[in-house]
Amino acid sequence: MPGHPERLKRSGLTMPVVTERFINNAWHRGCDYINMDLEDSVPPNLKDVARNLIRESIPVVNKGGADAVCRINHDLMEADLNAVIWPGLMMVNYPKTEHAHEIRRMDEIITRLEAERGIRPGAIEIGANIETAVGVANAYEIVSASARIRDFGGASGYDMSRDLGVEMFVPFDQFVYGKGEVELTARALGVTPRAAPFTPNITGSVSDPDRAFAEADAARRCGFRIGGGLHPNVVEPQNRGFTPTDEEVADAHWVLEQYHRLSHSSDTWLQTEDSSGQPRVIDRYEAARAEDLLEWRGLCEQRDREKNEAIARVRAAEESQ
Repeated sequence: MPGHPERLKRSGLTMPVVTERFINNAWHRGCDYINMDLEDSVPPNLKDVARNLIRESIPVVNKGGADAVCRINHDLMEADLNAVIWPGLMMVNYPKTEHAHEIRRMDEIITRLEAERGIRPGAIEIGANIETAVGVANAYEIVSASARIRDFGGASGYDMSRDLGVEMFVPFDQFVYGKGEVELTARALGVTPRAAPFTPNITGSVSDPDRAFAEADAARRCGFRIGGGLHPNVVEPQNRGFTPTDEEVADAHWVLEQYHRLSHSSDTWLQTEDSSGQPRVIDRYEAARAEDLLEWRGLCEQRDREKNEAIARVRAAEESQ
């Protein structure tokens, strides 16, 4: 959908909206987004209470610069959407997506509510979460169903594990085929792939900062840019892991300097050595990769400034009271 700039999603925390202390502390965690949950973390007897908390929680999680996201219930989609679509919400995550008609219906409801509630048309994204074999099989039709889907992935995790009848924590990638299918679908349709290379986690820990950094760093090197988690310990490592390093930035500038030399010659590629003596080939593809890295680093720096400034404003306001 044109006119909607990419929002960074390097780090995010999913938390039950019914747990007040989580919501109230979310603003200073440094996340790119906060995923307020109405689904798995909320018991059935609190579903009505939870959906009625979203509107007042959006500005609370927004005030530290994080984008507000909400995960709704698959079987309560229409009731949940009517409760959560308010100004300040950036995206609705729809779990266990299996069919294109579900997404088209979501788009219709969100479009109506945007118009009724003074929200910029097309502002709210749809996160179509793939968690079943049926969803994998229908991935192309699902992404094609709405321009509100701006990133796409999944095909792993607890629900996928149960659907396939496989163990969750094993030292190999039991989800490799499904993840590959949804990644290729995203790339074919020009949306941001939401994926990560396999890193073993046989303990099931969700709070290991070293593992969070290693996974984010590996994901970025594979061309992925979206993270998320369940524990505050993983936020800073994810922001850092998804952000190019100073050394990578310096190397990108060097590549572009070499390519500038090449562009003034009749050659299409240049073989040279970098500062460490390693042989390098410079061509337009390497130059494009360098430009992309520098652009991404700039977006990361801008996003971090936005969050730091927002957090500083909140703290200054609190101190002045």
